[in-house]
Amino acid sequence: MLRILVVRLDFLGDMVCTTAFLHALKQRWPEAEIHVLANKYNRAVLARNPDVTTVHTYVYSKQCERNERPGRLIALIDRLRLIGRLRRLAFDLVVVPNGGVHKNSIQFARQLRAKACRWHDAQTEFDDRKPEHVAGRPLRHEALSGFALMPELGPVEPRALRLRLFPDAALRAKWQSELGPQRHPRVGLFVSNKAEARRWDSRKWRALAEALEACADVLVIRDPSDAGLFESSMPGNARVLAPPTVPDLIAATSALDLVVSADSAPVHFASALGIPVVAMFEDRPEKYLRWYPLGVPHVLLRAGPTVDDIGVEQVAHATRSLLDERVAASSA
Repeated sequence: MLRILVVRLDFLGDMVCTTAFLHALKQRWPEAEIHVLANKYNRAVLARNPDVTTVHTYVYSKQCERNERPGRLIALIDRLRLIGRLRRLAFDLVVVPNGGVHKNSIQFARQLRAKACRWHDAQTEFDDRKPEHVAGRPLRHEALSGFALMPELGPVEPRALRLRLFPDAALRAKWQSELGPQRHPRVGLFVSNKAEARRWDSRKWRALAEALEACADVLVIRDPSDAGLFESSMPGNARVLAPPTVPDLIAATSALDLVVSADSAPVHFASALGIPVVAMFEDRPEKYLRWYPLGVPHVLLRAGPTVDDIGVEQVAHATRSLLDERVAASSA
């Protein structure tokens, strides 16, 4: 193996879950170049990762607004250039580590003329939109999907996997300064979620912030697009932050002592940064058995078909229990 390309074109959390696979590839073939084809959004997850030689940015032909440069003609030109550049690298292997069948990735990979390609097909994929898959196929963490394609890496236990993030040192210092003096453990409440089934009501976030004010410095972290939505509903002692970029979000997260979030990227950021996490999920095994936190102390909560079915006291109790564990570990 001289050059390997890993294609991951979806969300931030998916890319974070792939970092354990990238590390395993580098450990197995230390002399190989490990390239990753990412999109302009999730590529930030790989910054400063020592396992990755080069990150290439995918060019969408139909969804041009997702590209770094606007315009349909520019998209066509940039895409052809990307294909040519990747072909010249003559990859020994192209891997699409998604647990499901990611058609865009597979179609693109076929154009690269690599010596070998691996991805999940109709026989091995897992699609949580298909009831027969949920009922009859084994559920494994998404971080294991790439390993299932690469028996050369040997058997692996989910508990042994470690996700990897490398925050920008200057940004981390900026956020440490922004957060100011610390009286209690910093607990980050990640309140934004684009999926309706994974949103927790803003009144519950407020009640949670109030319940934790005696034992934690509460930091409410929202998406910049949710401007004003949470500032007006939070108690005065809770600070509301809106990191403007993905690197800022990673750096701000790294300054926390505990994370509370519904199923989304912050759960995996916390895992990769070694931060305990309270993770709220829909009560669906195909969700919480595939995306739970890896490698860190955590409490996984589920109560009904939506995250909003989880009660405030459940989350507050889980948060306090993890804070107590942290105190006990530090004093041992």
